[in-house]
Amino acid sequence: MKWLASFAARILQLRQRWLGLLAGCGVWLAWMIFGFWNTILLILLAGLGYAVGRITEARTSWKDIVEKLLSEHSSDR
Repeated sequence: MKWLASFAARILQLRQRWLGLLAGCGVWLAWMIFGFWNTILLILLAGLGYAVGRITEARTSWKDIVEKLLSEHSSDR
């Protein structure tokens, strides 16, 4: 398991273009294995999971977030 941690550390030290290349290869691989729509669903669910995790880390309530988004949206008009 130590090799996995060192591999992850090396990946995170790469420049952004290489991370983008790896992400693109990952999406391509998922597309080839699961198909187009299943890959899109996987990306959307991963994004939703990221958002939920970020909200729970910040320990803010959903009500506060919705109120903030609605107040910013209404002030744009």
